[in-house]
Amino acid sequence: MIENRKFGISANVLRLLAIVLMLTDHIWATFLVFGDWMTYIGRLAFPIFAFQIVEGFVHTSNLKKYILRLLVFAVITEIPFNLFCSSWWFYPYHQNVLFTLLLGLLAVSVIEKMRKGTEEINKGLSVLRLFLISLAGILGFADYGFLGVLTVVMFYLTRGHKHAKLLQLLAMVIINVFLY
Repeated sequence: MIENRKFGISANVLRLLAIVLMLTDHIWATFLVFGDWMTYIGRLAFPIFAFQIVEGFVHTSNLKKYILRLLVFAVITEIPFNLFCSSWWFYPYHQNVLFTLLLGLLAVSVIEKMRKGTEEINKGLSVLRLFLISLAGILGFADYGFLGVLTVVMFYLTRGHKHAKLLQLLAMVIINVFLY
């Protein structure tokens, strides 16, 4: 009897892969002067983290705690990030990637509320909130900016679709090649 198995990667394996990819990028940025190629490998980590944010959103039992946890870690890691980027503890011109993921999570939660809302006023306010979240990504100098937030939203909007993998690949090409 032949067993029909689908290929799958667990969330923990994905996290580990993203951490290794991110570490590769950071090693080049801090220690090596000849490893530009390591950045290209390292940039593969962000889509994995964006995907994981959406999965976390879908499976969380307490969205407020999830948002708060992400915010706390974004704030805590901002000081070392600033020291790395500018050699100063305060650097308002570039925020770490956790702020981008947080904005993406907030955008996804607004979209979810908009899908459930029936009143036109709520939809109008939701569109305004999405605009403000996107603007925060740009004006707040979040890592990957608006396109990072858009990446998280893209994973959310394509989740569960019959052709999700193809749509996600196409969206990643559009976002990273044509828009970036």
